[in-house]
Amino acid sequence: MDSTTQSAYDEWIARREAHIRLCAAGGEDRLGELPDDILRLIIRRLDTRTALATAALSKRWARLPRELPVLEFKVGDVLPERYRRYLRRRADAVAGRGQHDSVVKNMDKLIGRCERRGMRSLASAVTSFLDAADDYDGNGGEAPPRRSAQALTLELLPTHNFAPFNRLIAKAVADWGVQDLSIIVPKTPCQHRDGVSYTFPHPCFVQGSKSPCCSGGGSLNRLRLSNCAPLDASRNGRVPPAAFSSLTVLVLQDMPRAIRGRVYERVIQACPVLEVLHLKSCLSRGRISLDMQMSSRMKELVIDTCTFRSIALRSLPKLERMACQGAPLSLQFGHLPLLTHLNLSFYDDPNAGPDPQYAAFFGARDEYSALNFSSRFSSLENLVVRFTGPEMWIVAPELRVPFGNLRRLLVADMPRSWDISWTCRLLEAAPFLDTLHVHVADDNSWETAFGPAIPEPPSCFKHHALREVVILGFQGTGTTQLHFVRFLRDACKALKNVALLKRGYIQGEGLWNWEVVASTVECQWSDEERDVLLREINGGTNNIASSTTQIVLR
Repeated sequence: MDSTTQSAYDEWIARREAHIRLCAAGGEDRLGELPDDILRLIIRRLDTRTALATAALSKRWARLPRELPVLEFKVGDVLPERYRRYLRRRADAVAGRGQHDSVVKNMDKLIGRCERRGMRSLASAVTSFLDAADDYDGNGGEAPPRRSAQALTLELLPTHNFAPFNRLIAKAVADWGVQDLSIIVPKTPCQHRDGVSYTFPHPCFVQGSKSPCCSGGGSLNRLRLSNCAPLDASRNGRVPPAAFSSLTVLVLQDMPRAIRGRVYERVIQACPVLEVLHLKSCLSRGRISLDMQMSSRMKELVIDTCTFRSIALRSLPKLERMACQGAPLSLQFGHLPLLTHLNLSFYDDPNAGPDPQYAAFFGARDEYSALNFSSRFSSLENLVVRFTGPEMWIVAPELRVPFGNLRRLLVADMPRSWDISWTCRLLEAAPFLDTLHVHVADDNSWETAFGPAIPEPPSCFKHHALREVVILGFQGTGTTQLHFVRFLRDACKALKNVALLKRGYIQGEGLWNWEVVASTVECQWSDEERDVLLREINGGTNNIASSTTQIVLR
């Protein structure tokens, strides 16, 4: 066909075929012409499996994946789509309340088969990856640069062969300089609830071990273990110092019930430079005691949705931030001289837990949180307290502990039936408190006919620092809330602003800071309601000219 009679589509096809022939013959390669910095940016946006596969393109591409800063090997990436269908069908069958037991058993078999095949595939891929790295490192000739990585994420399922993954962890920390390590074992229907699926391979970090993958763990700074035991308790030994000697951040999450309290203590004691410790959803009914030396560097402690019976903080000389939230427990405070931020929040139901079937496995709990303060909080600045549930969980006499430097206080989720004026006891303990925010819960499910039996401060009590008070959920009905506002107006000599809001919420900014968000409705009180409330607050008169306190109703 003559070129003059070719259509535009035929011309495009001809140009495309010519371009393919040119590239196949070693001609134009626009992607290959890009500088290394651009190619690195492209590769870093790919998942680890795809990025490693680009090494087959050319010698130049084979060098670039070795510079990936983040490596991720996840079994979820190799599981087939039917695996997720099996999980959904099993969940639907379980929701049928035993009417489809045969379906559940059949799904368990299929799910288990997919998991075993997925782990075999992942183990094979990791082994090939490590063997290729060893070949490069030991070929003696021209080779790509030494692999360097900053973070490694490993997602595993229970298997009988963890050797490739132990080898990967040891090599990543010892040879590649990985500083951030995450090991995640997802919970699946085929996994035993209380069993330990995987244990952190700390024996691989013993100096002088005969194992070829063993070496020190000096580069590891951050470690996150999810449903993975940090220590083999059956060994009855100490944690090798090299395993956790350089850790500054440790996160233990979804720990099974088999992990006892002494295991947590042993691991924490093996981290001499630890600064941040997070315990999340740890299913242990044991007791933990933290008694760190003066050389301890721990600055942040978070206990979230755990089931410990009691925690004793005997001595944490460098601790600055602490949050304890979740199931009720007995919490003992010891020597915490530098603590500046404290968050205490607990479940509304003492039998609730991180798992819907918590009470069925652990039995009903009839205890409520008790706080035992044995030392002064001379440095405390921010305090968050959430009162939820049918009982009060702070023992009355313990509220008299001095909070010498407390500036901001949030009392959130308080049931309406409680006498709000008991918070005046906190004013006694905090002579320098500047801001008080109180949130009264809208949910009436836990309302009781009684309030906490805590006496108010004596009538001669005066506070000389409180300047701002905000009460969210103020209804103006009953006498307790009005009595509280009158008490603040009379006892707080520096009080400038009091905001009484019908609607609003507390917006958390992390665990230790918050902001009050008022309703978008400009005014929710009628003029008559405002006059009545202001008259009651001011002792039956409308004359507020003599008062320096500005009261705002919204």
